[in-house]
Amino acid sequence: MKVLITFPRFGSTWIQKYINKENKDKHNALDLYDYFGKKNPGSVEDKIHFLQSERNKGQEYSVKYFTYHAPVKTKWFTTFYKDDTIIKLTRRDVYGAYLSYLTQYATGWKYHNAKIKDDLNTYDNACNDLYITQESIDEWFDRYKTFLTFNDYDKEIIYEDFIPNNSSVSSTIKYNIDYESRINNITYVKDEYKRCMKLLN
Repeated sequence: MKVLITFPRFGSTWIQKYINKENKDKHNALDLYDYFGKKNPGSVEDKIHFLQSERNKGQEYSVKYFTYHAPVKTKWFTTFYKDDTIIKLTRRDVYGAYLSYLTQYATGWKYHNAKIKDDLNTYDNACNDLYITQESIDEWFDRYKTFLTFNDYDKEIIYEDFIPNNSSVSSTIKYNIDYESRINNITYVKDEYKRCMKLLN
């Protein structure tokens, strides 16, 4: 199977569709997407137990991981996926992903991944006149460190270079969003990005 490891706002929802399709076709895997994310109830231990018990029954699952998810840095993860292909999804426009993350944080993650024009209109109305907190900036960089240091993968995919090879998977509509114009304290947000990226490099 293929296992996607990445970071929020790096295009993983789109890429995961193709990985899910391949995993289903080749391994009869069911989709769990962002299984270890906050929106899915249950403890990490319960979720790990579920995946293990289902594998013992012969059922595999396609799961997307972010590098800061609790299981990723554990022995369980490397053992459980030792025979699978770990794919790290990266992105050239890290600054754009940073701004996207911060605007989503500021609005409670209610309006991300607009798929139709009405969704975009709702986003436009709600995601304006934003003030970005230091707390959200700190969270982004703390989590981004885990992405930079994650090197236990078999293959890398760059979001901007990805060319789908399966036309049976429906494409996600991508809207170009001007995040900077939505943020009142954009100068500070931009300066913090430059400062922290220097520290990381």
